[in-house]
Formats: sequence, structure tokens, C-alpha cells
Amino acid sequence: MTSTRLALAALIFPAMAASAVSAAETLSLREAVRLAIENNNNYKISIEAVEESRQKVRESWGMLWPTLSTDVAYTRQGADAGFSSNIKANYDVKFINGQIAINPGVFYNSLLATRNAHIIAENNVRKQRSETVVRSIQSYYRLLLAREAEAMRMESLKALEENLKTVTIGYNKGIFSRLDYLRAQVAFSNEKTQFINAGNDALSAMADLNIQIGNDIFMRIEPDPAEMQIDKALLEALPSDAERERKLLVSMIGEALKHRPEVIQIRKTREMKEDIASAAEAIYLWPTFFVSGSYGTSKTESSDSGSPPPTSPDPLTNMLNQMIYGMRENLAPSGWNKSWNVTVGATYRWGALSPLDTSHAKAKQSRSSAKQTEHQMDDFIKGVKLEIQRGYLKLKAAHVSLSSQQGNVATAEEGLKAAITQFRNGIIDNTKLLEANVQLITARTLYIQSLYDFQVARAELNRAIGVEFFPVR
Repeated sequence: MTSTRLALAALIFPAMAASAVSAAETLSLREAVRLAIENNNNYKISIEAVEESRQKVRESWGMLWPTLSTDVAYTRQGADAGFSSNIKANYDVKFINGQIAINPGVFYNSLLATRNAHIIAENNVRKQRSETVVRSIQSYYRLLLAREAEAMRMESLKALEENLKTVTIGYNKGIFSRLDYLRAQVAFSNEKTQFINAGNDALSAMADLNIQIGNDIFMRIEPDPAEMQIDKALLEALPSDAERERKLLVSMIGEALKHRPEVIQIRKTREMKEDIASAAEAIYLWPTFFVSGSYGTSKTESSDSGSPPPTSPDPLTNMLNQMIYGMRENLAPSGWNKSWNVTVGATYRWGALSPLDTSHAKAKQSRSSAKQTEHQMDDFIKGVKLEIQRGYLKLKAAHVSLSSQQGNVATAEEGLKAAITQFRNGIIDNTKLLEANVQLITARTLYIQSLYDFQVARAELNRAIGVEFFPVR
């Protein structure tokens, strides 16, 4: 049956046969967590979002940097009379043109808003990392338990196959009844189905872990068997009395309110909204200060520089023409002439004082959004307290179950060995042997499930608290 199943898998999944490695890779829990973090795309996106928010902070600081430029211009003109008639063309070069205009309130509050957005992005990285750790631990122990279940079913299948052979021989010799024979057949057939299902679960769990750590889904990996062993110190770490449990829960809740990424994000979101509102209000609370200046050179080209001034029968007109002619050198000086200027001032947008100005609406929108985050924080804190309490109760239940099942498995193994010996000696019938086998399977299944619940509960509590309260080995 096993060979048939493998052949069918190779037919349906040819890529599996081509890409599976020949030797399984032993993977520790810590290494699995590290690889999962390195290969999680949401985690990578959150890191890029931090860089994006960092550049937005730099963008806010950029408000203090003036706009600088260089201008080159050539102007050609003509006029029949007046001052402009003496100028034919003008060359103007501004080596440096600079200007800066800033509203102190807008700058300060915009900078605070971008810095809070940056902190929110950094805590999103922590959030993604924590969620990745939980998922990778779940996937790791799911594979570990699936492999153990598959091995357990294989051992049980071998035992039931041997039992079926023994009962078949005894039935043919008249030692066992037909009922014993049919029971042995049904038990063996049922266990074959359970073994196939366990194998499929193991393949599915391996594919899931491979995806988490960035491998091809058909990569053969083996979880470290040492992860099945639980340090007794971990089982003894939880308090045994109600008062100590209450103090532990209060301590965990206190840590969560200080370190949980979502708590920090909500708090900083409220502050960011307040900063945005203050920036909008600064438009009518603060004037905008500006400084502008330039440094360059210019050249003016005169028109008809050699022609004498026109004459007129009116003496006054003649005198005026002479004066204009004498001023031509000042109006259109020869050569390149350097020049500079600096302007300092402030403008106040008094129209923004009107409630109809858009700045008022923007400020009120942000204030309203900030109040919404206060209610969101209140609900989230309640949820955190409940999450921690439920997580602790789940950890406590897994702790109790794991402690009891450790000795129960050894007892069930001894019971099966005794049942096999007694069955071979004819002391007990086939029914008692099957019951002993079922008891061992049940004990090992409960132990494995308790181990899974215990490790996952610790990881989930770490996520709920926001720090590694229960360190990953």
C-alpha cells in the first residue's frame, strides 16, 4: 500500500520527485524562526516602509532648505521715443537666485507628524516580526507532531499486522474465534487508513513550513527531535497559587501596555493627527517669513550710440533732449556690471482667519480623527487584557496536560508490552491487546498535542505582550 501511494504521488506530482532532496535537512526551531523572518515578504515590506517614512522626515527638514537657481536671460527691445528708445538689448545673468519661505508652526508640527509616522512604521516591523515568529513556531511544531504521528501510526500498523498474522494462524488452527479474526482484520485496515492520513498530514505540514522559511514546498526537512523534549524548568516556571497568577497577569498586561507595537502605533497615530491639526492651524496663527536674494551681472546694449540728440525749435525741448542724451551712459552703461540684492520680510494670510478657509476644516478633521484613536485605544487595551488572560489559561491547560501526559506515555508503553506478552502466552484475548494499543496511541497523541499547545501558547503570549516574555529556545 505504501509503495502504491508513493507511485501515485510521483505520477500526480512529477515536480516533487524531481526537486525533493535525497537527504533530509535537520532544522532547529531557532533556525526555522530566523529563516521565516528573513523570507517573510510582509516583514520586508514593513522594513521598506520604515525607509520611506525616514525620507518623509527628511522631506520635512527640507522646508528649511532654500530654493537655489541660476538664470540667464537675453532681452531684445525697440522703441521710437522715451528712455526705452536708448536701449536695444539687455543681457542678464543671475549666478545665484535664492529664496526661502517658511511658516514656523507648519514646519514644526509637520516635522513632528512625520517623526510619529516613522515610529509607527518601526513598530509595524516589530508587529510583522512577532506574527512571523508565531506562524513559524506553529508550522514547525505542526510538522514535528505530524512526523511523530506518522511514526506512531507506522509502529502501530506493524504491531497490528503482526497481530493479524498471529490471529489468522490461530483462527485457522481453531484457537481464535471468527470474531477475534474479524476484529484483527478491521483494526489493521483502520490503522492503514490512519497511517495514510498521517503521511498526508506530514507532507502538508512540511510544505507549509517550507513556504514559511522560503524553500520549495517539496524540500525534505526534518525538525530537530530535541525540540520534543521540554525542560522541566519551563514546566515549573508557572505559578501554582491564585495570588501569584494574578500578579503574573498584571505584570504581563503592564508590559503589553508599554511594549505592544499596536499600543505604540495607536498612541503615535493620535499624536500625529494632533500634529497635522496644529500644522493646519498654524496657517492663520503664524506669519510666513521669507528671505530672497540674488547675485549676478548684466550688460546693456545701446541703440544708435553715435547719433546726436534731435533738435527742436522749442528751446525747452532741446534742453530736455540734451539732458537725455547726457544720461544715456547711465541708462545703458557699457560692459558687464555686477549687482546683488537681499529681501527680508513676512506675510500673514489674514484671510485664513475666516471659518470658511480650508485650513479650519483640515484642522477639525484631524482633531476628530485624533479623538477616534482614543476610543480605539480604549477598546484595544480591553482586547489586550482579554487576549493575555485567554493565552495564559491556554498555556496553563497545556502545562497541566503536558506534565501529566509525560508519565502517561511511559505507563501506556509498559501496558502494551505487558499485553503483548500476555496475549502470546494466551492469558488475554485479542480485544485486550487492541485496547492496550489504542491506549498507547491516545496517550502519545495527547502528549504531542499538549506539546504543540504549550509551545504555541508561549509564542502567542509573547505576541500579546509585545516582548519575548517566554524566550524561544
